[in-house]
Amino acid sequence: MAGETKTHEGGCRCGAVRYRVAGKHTYSGICHCDNCRRATGGASVPWFGADPKTFSVTDGKIKEYESSPGIWRGFCGNCGSPLTFRGEGWNDVAITIASLDDPNAITPESNVFLSERLHWVKFNEDMRNYDGFPS
Repeated sequence: MAGETKTHEGGCRCGAVRYRVAGKHTYSGICHCDNCRRATGGASVPWFGADPKTFSVTDGKIKEYESSPGIWRGFCGNCGSPLTFRGEGWNDVAITIASLDDPNAITPESNVFLSERLHWVKFNEDMRNYDGFPS
């Protein structure tokens, strides 16, 4: 649930990058946009948000790619695992839930960009669902 205080740790597939989030997460959701699909190779991407002051890289370095103006996607430069997403004007850093050591620790609460979802993707209609990004 958003706002729950807990320390979460995670990292990339090869172990070269490790991170820690020590604080409340601000949101959790599954993104169905074309950009996330292409960046990860997945049908959708579960993310959670955190205040950047609570996020720290404990081992290695996250490499970033400016995927569109003012938007940076972070990944391991060694194995390519997607890890973070941040943007100009954003108050949060988004972190891939699947990169957590315990990905069951945070349950997505919404679906975003359903207008771009693949027609064969099923989703939980009981969640908060948005055709785009909620304001």
